[in-house]
Amino acid sequence: MNILVTGFNGKVGKEVAKNLKAKGLSTKCAVRNVDSLKREQNTYEFVSLDFTNPSTFDYALNEIDKIFLIYPPGADIKFEEFLNVAKQKKVKHIIYLSVKDVQFLPFIHHYKNEKLIKNSGIPFTFIRAGYFMQNLNDFLGAELRENRRIFVPAGKGKTSFVDTRDLAEVASIAFQNTEEHQNKKYVITGDEALDFYEVAQMMTDVMHVDIHYTNPSVKEFRKCMLKKGAKEQFINVVVGIHFPTKLGLAKGITNEYEKLTKIKPRKMKNYIMDYQEEWL
Repeated sequence: MNILVTGFNGKVGKEVAKNLKAKGLSTKCAVRNVDSLKREQNTYEFVSLDFTNPSTFDYALNEIDKIFLIYPPGADIKFEEFLNVAKQKKVKHIIYLSVKDVQFLPFIHHYKNEKLIKNSGIPFTFIRAGYFMQNLNDFLGAELRENRRIFVPAGKGKTSFVDTRDLAEVASIAFQNTEEHQNKKYVITGDEALDFYEVAQMMTDVMHVDIHYTNPSVKEFRKCMLKKGAKEQFINVVVGIHFPTKLGLAKGITNEYEKLTKIKPRKMKNYIMDYQEEWL
């Protein structure tokens, strides 16, 4: 069984690659620029894949049985063409990282992509994920390090945080027994919904550094980020990600992770303890 892991440079893909490697499963990690990852090449096998360039699809999918598929950021993504090549190559299963409540969000890429995967006829598992804890050390990390604040327009609403390491564990389970998880949709969250005030307090307690959630308006957030040189597209994505939380729609939690793994999901406090060096 050969598994192609996309999104290696992101928050989830690398965790999936780590998890599969730890379990002794054969993987290839797809990235745009293989040469940029020379330090990782003793640990993982890489193959070039550019979702805007269909000429890279055939080689990347050569002798691949299963795919962990993440929709990449950027314009002009040839997602349907990639699926067509995967079908021609007789890929047996796709695990696709989607988002929680995608069925109510027809305006986002994941809604369309789930339909395309279904229509391709390739057996699938959809992992519909809650809000990544790791966002705090990704695109929210700079503000935490520089200004000791969580700066995002999420209002006072709660959100169902999930650790990407737990998402990787679900993917690993589905890869190891694809027949059992074939054509299933799993909504994976942690077991607690928190607002960003609570998260800031947890960070303060764990790191012994005062962290504040400033709850900016969308206008304040946009103005500040533009001043820092952020791109309009990125700002719009961040605003969109947090809009459901602001409306109070992101607090739903599930127990599907525990059902699948027989263990409890990671808690926010444990995540902060594990990653605290990222912010200090």
